[in-house]
Amino acid sequence: MEPELLRQIDDENRQLEATLTKRNQQYIFDLKKSLKAANFGEEELIQALHEVLPVLVDGQKKGITARKIFGTVSACADNIINKPQAAKEATPLLMWLDNALLLLGVLALMSGLVRMFSKNMAPYGLLTILVMATTGGWLFNMMYKYSFRYDRASVPKSERPGFIKKTLKILPAMLFCLFAMTATVMLPPAINLILDPILLIVIGGAAFAIRHYLKKKYGIVGAFSMQ
Repeated sequence: MEPELLRQIDDENRQLEATLTKRNQQYIFDLKKSLKAANFGEEELIQALHEVLPVLVDGQKKGITARKIFGTVSACADNIINKPQAAKEATPLLMWLDNALLLLGVLALMSGLVRMFSKNMAPYGLLTILVMATTGGWLFNMMYKYSFRYDRASVPKSERPGFIKKTLKILPAMLFCLFAMTATVMLPPAINLILDPILLIVIGGAAFAIRHYLKKKYGIVGAFSMQ
């Protein structure tokens, strides 16, 4: 998590803690102690408290104690410690590769199947398909970086960019992808090869197989899965 966002969440935690009753403050103190004893790092501790404190403050307004909401401190700590860990964000390169292979698989399979059943459809050349997959994968990365990553409950609304700001970041990338695709479509078949439909289907299947293998080997989580 980015340091600035982590500080923002930590500040919110401190503000919420300041509103707690003495009994609930003691509960959080003991919970922190238990989590630290379980070798929780600072970031893990801040994120865990960010999940507990809003619920605790809401219950406190209704006269419900922390013990009634979460059980004993040890039970609460155990639930946090044994909670399945969220998938870690992949590196930009791996995320781009995952997106590009997904698009390559979809585009190649669709192009092959459409050509098999409709001879009148103008086929996409191999270069066009490759360019659409590679630039489209990059575009998905841009959409994640400037939009999707902020659509999480843990991200404060004050940190989320507005529609205009997101559009100004993403629109140039969309236009570039459109330009690159259009440029390749205009190339002659000698450069932009028109492949047999069966070969396109094989390429699409291979792209999905490679993507599946890489996801298992490197634990890649794509742009859309990280929302």
